[in-house]
Amino acid sequence: MDRRYNLSLQFVPVMVINSKTSMLTTDILLEVELNRAAGPNITTVIESASLTTDPLHADSKFSESLTATPLSQFPIEGDLLSIANLIWKLPTKGSLVKHRLHLDYTVKQQDPPLKYTFDDIVELTVPDVQFEICTQVLSQQPGAQLCRATSPCHFVISIRFLKEMSCSLLVVLDADDRMWTLVERTKMVTIKDSGLGQLALTIIPVVAGYLPFPNVSIYECQLVSEAVIPGNDILFFNRSAGKQIRVLSPNNSDNNNFGKQDVVRGSNRIKKTIEKLFD
Repeated sequence: MDRRYNLSLQFVPVMVINSKTSMLTTDILLEVELNRAAGPNITTVIESASLTTDPLHADSKFSESLTATPLSQFPIEGDLLSIANLIWKLPTKGSLVKHRLHLDYTVKQQDPPLKYTFDDIVELTVPDVQFEICTQVLSQQPGAQLCRATSPCHFVISIRFLKEMSCSLLVVLDADDRMWTLVERTKMVTIKDSGLGQLALTIIPVVAGYLPFPNVSIYECQLVSEAVIPGNDILFFNRSAGKQIRVLSPNNSDNNNFGKQDVVRGSNRIKKTIEKLFD
C-alpha cells in the first residue's frame, strides 16, 4: 500500500485553440482558431459550438447568461494541418467578462463514432469603443505626390464618432524624433452632429525611407482657466494602424524655396485632395 509508481503518459493534442477579438463597426467579434497542426492523422468534425457569458453575482448587470451570436456554419470538418475559425458577435461589453466556450465534436475514423465535448472559460475585456480614426500623410509642396525628408507634410486625421453626436476632443501626437519632427503636437477638433471630424497637423520627416505613422492619442477636452488640457483618454479603433509611408530624399532647392505662402497653399490644397473621410 505504501508503494508509489510513476507512469509516463504521452499526450498529443487533437487541436490547438487560440482566440482573439476584433472590431466590426460597433460590434466586437471573438474569433476562435482551431489549428490541427499536431496530433494524429484523423478528421475531426465540429458538430456545434456555443459561447455564453458566465453569470456572476445577482447585483451585477451580467447576472443572467447571455448567448453570443454565431457567425459560423456547422458542421466544420478539420483534417490534419487544417485551420478552422469560429466567430461570434459578443453580446455585451465590459472589463474581464467571463465567457463559457462549449464545443461538440466527433472523429470520423472511429467506428462507432464517439462524441466529445470541450468546455473552457474565456475571460475577455471587451472595450466600449465609440470612435474610429483614419490617418494620412500628404506633402505640403504643390504638385508633390510623395513627402520628402526635411520638408513639411500634413498629417491628416479623420475621426468618426459612432454615436453621431457633436463633441470636442484633444488630439495628441507622439513619434520617434529620429524619424519625425512634430511641428504641431496637439490640436483640438470639433466633432459635428453627423459624428464626423477632421484635422491636419504639420509634421516633418527627418530621414528618407519607409517611416511608420506617428502615434495618435485622443482625450476628452477639459477647460481650466480658459486653457485646454487633456481629460480622460478615449478608446478608438485605428484603421491605419501599422501603416507606413515612403519618404523621398531631401531636395535642397525645393527646401530653400519653400516658404510660408507654400504652407498656406498646401493647407488649402488638402481640402480638395480628401474627398471623403473613410474609404
